[in-house]
Amino acid sequence: MKKLLFWIVLIVGTVVLLGSCAKKEESTTAATAATAATAATAASKTTTTPSGSITMGSYTASGVYISSCITSGVSTLVSAGAFPSDVKSYGFAFVVTGDDSFTSETHSFTDTGCTTSSYITKGLRDNVTVGTASGANYPVTYNDQGFKLTVNTTTAETWLETLYANLGSTLDFTVGREKGVYPVSPTFTYGLWTPSATTIYLAAESTSSTPSTAGSLVYTKE
Repeated sequence: MKKLLFWIVLIVGTVVLLGSCAKKEESTTAATAATAATAATAASKTTTTPSGSITMGSYTASGVYISSCITSGVSTLVSAGAFPSDVKSYGFAFVVTGDDSFTSETHSFTDTGCTTSSYITKGLRDNVTVGTASGANYPVTYNDQGFKLTVNTTTAETWLETLYANLGSTLDFTVGREKGVYPVSPTFTYGLWTPSATTIYLAAESTSSTPSTAGSLVYTKE
């Protein structure tokens, strides 16, 4: 199970990093605004119920925050085994689920407009502690409690079950049904958040120290 969680974390981390690069490439095109609007509709399909709020200085994060719809580099991610073969686009969601908890979600889709879900990963985080700001950035720590995974196509179901089998585990997934994957004990994790009234940037998580570089992918509040 520890090995399995490692690979899932690695895959999700790769998607986040490539997603940041894709966002930078798309930001100069007029199509990005339309794509982001489509992503807003798609991301609202998250089954996570927001609750509570997390305070960072004069800012308060609450509700659901989403990225734009990303299509760049998808074929590379599919070839690398990070997504099922039916994925054509993806995006991210940050959902505040309590006064000290949130989910970090990756949503992948079978079309280029981020409308029809293929596969969803939800990272579960709690015991959030916010540190003293450095400029606009707030260091945070929290516990990584594992994942909830949902396959919404038979292609995604086969892909995920094969991934588990290759890692030495046998797990059955059902299309449309969420399944939790939890570690034996939570992992203490460091983050760096950059909030504003309607957006938030999230640096890549670390298990060793506070990230030195702020996130580059903008999440906009729904």
